[in-house]
Amino acid sequence: MKSTILGLATLLCCSCYGQQWMTRNGNVDFFSATFAENIEAKNEMASGILATDGQFAFRVPILGFRFEKALMEEHFNENYLESTKFPNGSFEGSIVNWNMELNDGAWHEVVARGELTIHGIAIPREIPSKIQWNGEAWQIQSEFLIATADHEIPIPKMVRKKIAEEISVEVNLSLSPR
Repeated sequence: MKSTILGLATLLCCSCYGQQWMTRNGNVDFFSATFAENIEAKNEMASGILATDGQFAFRVPILGFRFEKALMEEHFNENYLESTKFPNGSFEGSIVNWNMELNDGAWHEVVARGELTIHGIAIPREIPSKIQWNGEAWQIQSEFLIATADHEIPIPKMVRKKIAEEISVEVNLSLSPR
């Protein structure tokens, strides 16, 4: 969490070097599909900032995920993600092929490279994404997989067949000028 706050603070302090865009209500959804059960959750509380050089920092409060069943949400927060101990997930880094010519109104394929931190475990990742400047804000979309083992998320043997080893994540953000 300290690194997330430090990353956001660093980007905020660099505002004298150029324009920044931010969000406080980005969408992050995940889906776990197994033959026994599908688990889906939605979070509309992602926050983040993007600088003119392509540097970014995003944070997702784990307690912000909403499930269809209250018991799933409880198990997710207490047993798996341990949200009181690890309250946020984060992704900090830069857009590899960033340039301001991406603001032509078209969707562009980009790669976000950085550290994805979930359950207190930071993993270097390259995540394919799409980005578009719509004249008012940067739209960012991304779909990727997260392996529960990579982030040492404990899955009890009793429910292993109900939770996928890889969780599908979908991100939709709209970052407006700061």
